[in-house]
Amino acid sequence: MLDTIPVRVLGCLRPGIITVIAFPGAGMLDGGLLMELPTEIIPVELRMPNSEFIVVRNKQSGEFTQVLSKDSSK
Repeated sequence: MLDTIPVRVLGCLRPGIITVIAFPGAGMLDGGLLMELPTEIIPVELRMPNSEFIVVRNKQSGEFTQVLSKDSSK
């Protein structure tokens, strides 16, 4: 069982961690909820602030397994 979560990069607030806004545009004053992802799972070209992509998460373990381009969800 996998979840796909749309995200937008907020920035790198701690070494090795990229802070993203999950479900941007839904609540939290036009944002979603904050999540922290390990830098190594995010391709270099998607690490800039405001980059948008899809994160795939295993529902049972809660582990982030994959990053997809925003266009791959269509």
